[in-house]
Amino acid sequence: MNIISGSSNLKLAQDLVKTLQEKNPQISLIDCQIEKFANDEKKIWIKDENKVHGQKVCLVQSFSKPVDENIIETLLIIDALERLGAKEVSLIIPWMGYSFQDKVFRDGEAIAAKVVASLMSSKLISRVFLLDLHNDSIPGFFSVSTYHLSAKDLFVEYLKNNNLLENASVVSPDFGGLKRARVFANQLNLPLLNIDKSRDLYTGEVTANGLHGGSINGKNAIVFDDAIMSGDTVVKTAALLKKEGAAKVIFIATHGIFCKNGIDTINQSEADLVLISDSILQKETSDKIKYVQLAPLFAAGLADWI
Repeated sequence: MNIISGSSNLKLAQDLVKTLQEKNPQISLIDCQIEKFANDEKKIWIKDENKVHGQKVCLVQSFSKPVDENIIETLLIIDALERLGAKEVSLIIPWMGYSFQDKVFRDGEAIAAKVVASLMSSKLISRVFLLDLHNDSIPGFFSVSTYHLSAKDLFVEYLKNNNLLENASVVSPDFGGLKRARVFANQLNLPLLNIDKSRDLYTGEVTANGLHGGSINGKNAIVFDDAIMSGDTVVKTAALLKKEGAAKVIFIATHGIFCKNGIDTINQSEADLVLISDSILQKETSDKIKYVQLAPLFAAGLADWI
């Protein structure tokens, strides 16, 4: 098997190659030239035909900003792999853009997650690896084999290695994430608290109304969520928890999307630490943000097909 990357997260693909080479030195990164025509159309040229023809290939691409562009780019790479005679293709989507649009709220809306899943269910794609989706039902939208992985164990390892679990409680930032947070709290054998959060459907403004389930006074609050969008939830959640007496506020989310100047928002928050994965390549960073590396997780998922 060889690895090919779209333009969204080349660093993760390179790290995956290095991890896989520890067991199989023959695995390498396929040279793929990605350019644009003057009319803004993408142009794909896979140069390493000998690494593709008759070979297993793994394509790594996050559907992050620019989302539509990265999705089209993925489809073009898949087509090029098929034309070069790839034996089979595994597709790793560390962050699946459109995954929040997983149901219809009003007549006339599209189920965008299903549309994207259908596009990625090519006859050449043997399997798709997904990571910490907002809704566990989304893998069912694909018509090829899907593997829904989680970064929870990587976060647990980080917390243990950095002595952040002593005198701590897990906090769900809203009722919608309570099930996800409960699984995480049980894994850590820690108490679970919940914040009553509301969001204005028109402005998107977040309000943290209160804390339920126990006291956080003098404790480390480990807030667990699937994604950080604009950072407003981090701001309001951290402010409430510090007001309730939390010693430290540690916000954990698999996906750091950071739209609307999200990095600046994180910097201005009262959170002491924001821990995310490298599912999305970050162009900006902050001293408050730390990362866990996903390459070992995806390498383990690919182990049976190398």
